[in-house]
Amino acid sequence: MTLYDYDRHLLEWINHNRIPCLDNFFRFLTDTAGGTAVAIAVIVIIYGFIQKTNFLKFRKYQVAFAFSVNAIIINILKYTVNRPRPFQVDQYIEKLTGAGSPSFPSGHTGDVVVVALSMCLLFPRPTWLLTIIWIWAIFVAYSRMALGVHYPSDILGSVVISFIVAFASQKIFNKITISENNKLPGRN
Repeated sequence: MTLYDYDRHLLEWINHNRIPCLDNFFRFLTDTAGGTAVAIAVIVIIYGFIQKTNFLKFRKYQVAFAFSVNAIIINILKYTVNRPRPFQVDQYIEKLTGAGSPSFPSGHTGDVVVVALSMCLLFPRPTWLLTIIWIWAIFVAYSRMALGVHYPSDILGSVVISFIVAFASQKIFNKITISENNKLPGRN
């Protein structure tokens, strides 16, 4: 069996063994991905303006930056790879929600994972809010498979890309913060 066969069989199993009474919940959840991710990034920016701490002076843009870069990379890859959606090539997959662009990587998953990870990198102390954001991210990623619109490899690809982008964004903002702190009066 090839990797594609494992990918397809795992998706078929997830799609066929979902709990049908939760379909509407997962449709709702999957529809929250983009808008909620943007809202979280905007809230962090507003919070940064309100707090006016030196730490958040530039870092308030970190989540929005990571989200934007991630979305650009994922969309470029989607149309470069141009992988058909599972329901388009596998008659056993039941499509339960809308899906318009190519399959690989998952944009919804990328949105939620990059925001969840960026929030953890920005605010490393565990809180109930970070826990809720991660639960939301995991459920959105799962919903894309349960609803029949992404292969597990689409989800995994988005997670890997999102981790790379979130950590790269953290490094960039670390350098900006260090650079700006060195420019403060009294520092040479």
